[in-house]
Amino acid sequence: MKAGFIAVVGRPNVGKSTLINKMVAEKVAIVSDKAGTTRDNIKGILNVKDNQYIFIDTPGIHKPKHLLGEHMTNIAIKILKDVDVILFLIDASKEISTGDIFVMERIKENSKKPKILLVNKVDLISDEKIEKKEEEIKEKLGDFNNIIFASGMYSFGLNKLLNAIDPYLEEGVKYYPDDMYTDMSTYRIITEIVREKILLKTRDEIPHSVAIEILNVNRIDGRKDTFDINIYVEKNSQKGIIIGQNGKMLKDIGTEARKEIENLLGVKIFLNLWVKVADDWRKKKPFLKELGYSDE
Repeated sequence: MKAGFIAVVGRPNVGKSTLINKMVAEKVAIVSDKAGTTRDNIKGILNVKDNQYIFIDTPGIHKPKHLLGEHMTNIAIKILKDVDVILFLIDASKEISTGDIFVMERIKENSKKPKILLVNKVDLISDEKIEKKEEEIKEKLGDFNNIIFASGMYSFGLNKLLNAIDPYLEEGVKYYPDDMYTDMSTYRIITEIVREKILLKTRDEIPHSVAIEILNVNRIDGRKDTFDINIYVEKNSQKGIIIGQNGKMLKDIGTEARKEIENLLGVKIFLNLWVKVADDWRKKKPFLKELGYSDE
């Protein structure tokens, strides 16, 4: 029996959440094409024979512009010291950027743990470009304990990844029961589901400005549970976008979220969504703490 914690790090939007969802064959992290989708360290737990792999999906490491950004980067960096191995993701289809180099510098500054580089989205490049990518990696990022070319989207190279991680697992331990695939609370998953539907349906100005809070869960015997949920934005214009013409956008968000929440809970529910403006909430420490975005 062996187990280990693997920090999945990289700049925003390189496919960390998609990879973890594929690894554990469950949806533990919401996914969108918007950078900065992940805001917390989220564990995805994979049990294979006697091995337990605990993948920790981290927010993209970046230069923060507000307190929420600081929180996201801080929790990603802090986890580097507490894991057994660091899995650094880059996008195979793009040139190694200053953002990738920034992440590598943070890793070197904060951890001496083994480092595996996962070159993700390899399905988007030709075989001829792989050799050039290896040269670019050595020149710009330096050495790694192992380099794996893979595609999280199509599950290519994932067995090689597990084999590369195996030497760093700790012998004789198991941290979670076999039927557990995440340590995230059900209520936290519900707020993330609502946020994901907003990310997928709204324009670019919305994603980073949205926060979700469960106000109340009303349970009455013989009736469906009712969930009252607040959607916070920073501007009246953003509120208008989420509500949509005659409330259509909010209705669509609610319908899709409700269906996924019902699948999660295994029961039918009522879902009430309210949109409220909280000016510059990403810069206000008490508000961030109330929503759970605090690393204190």
